[in-house]
Amino acid sequence: MRNIDVTNYLADKKALVDAALRRSFGKNNPLFDIMYYSVDSGKRIRPILSIASYEANGGEDVESIMDVACGLELIHTYSLIHDDLPAMDDDDLRRGKPSLHKKYGEAVAILAGDGLFAYAFELMSRGEDRAHEKLAVVRAVSEAVGPAGVVYGQLLDIGRMERSPKTLRDIHLNKTARFIAVAVKAGAIMARAAQPKVERLYEAGLCLGMLFQYTDDILDIVGEKHALGKTPGKDEVSGKITAPAVYGLDGALFRARRYADLARQRFGALGADFDVFCQITDFVLRRTY
Repeated sequence: MRNIDVTNYLADKKALVDAALRRSFGKNNPLFDIMYYSVDSGKRIRPILSIASYEANGGEDVESIMDVACGLELIHTYSLIHDDLPAMDDDDLRRGKPSLHKKYGEAVAILAGDGLFAYAFELMSRGEDRAHEKLAVVRAVSEAVGPAGVVYGQLLDIGRMERSPKTLRDIHLNKTARFIAVAVKAGAIMARAAQPKVERLYEAGLCLGMLFQYTDDILDIVGEKHALGKTPGKDEVSGKITAPAVYGLDGALFRARRYADLARQRFGALGADFDVFCQITDFVLRRTY
């Protein structure tokens, strides 16, 4: 495996995405300013994964995928805005500041989320270059984030269903893993990778996405300072269907490591060019932020 400083790698790619997002919001329109309030922070995991996949598949012009990368971040941000609403998870804070509905009101937050969702597809489809690939990306992303993906996962999450392994997997798969996986897939499509490789990357991305949600669930219990640590937090028992609620903390940790192993195996089988994904997998497993 070719070692990289994954922290610096993520920071460098995040800086590229942040700059592109700022350029995309230079509009003389107050709604864009409101939308950017929620966009102007975040780890940029999904866009970074798309860029990493593009480059690992031989893509050389990063600017050619930047609109796709930004579109993925806008969809993610829209989902967070709606997820925070009182009718959903009712969260007052997001990304270290008041949630959008706490700052601007619920109606404006709904409209801002709607605007981000639509603007994302405008960005991903604009320009004449690589029109065939962009259409394929739009189709794949819309499937992953729509009623057979993220939206369905959110429905399951608010349903307060039975705490069973099947329910947990359905929530994690649809609400998080499909979106993570399609970000990896989008980069491969834009790099014009062969279809079998695109699908293999998507399957590997599903494992990474499941790992990502497991570590999120674990962080909610152990706290950011003890990520994958030893001391449970105060919310171990709640109405939410989480991995620790279903399996206990030790069981959730075990399954997180298992998904990490699967992700590394599947990315590693694609060759040395995809080592970066193995190292991102390790970073997600041990993340402390």
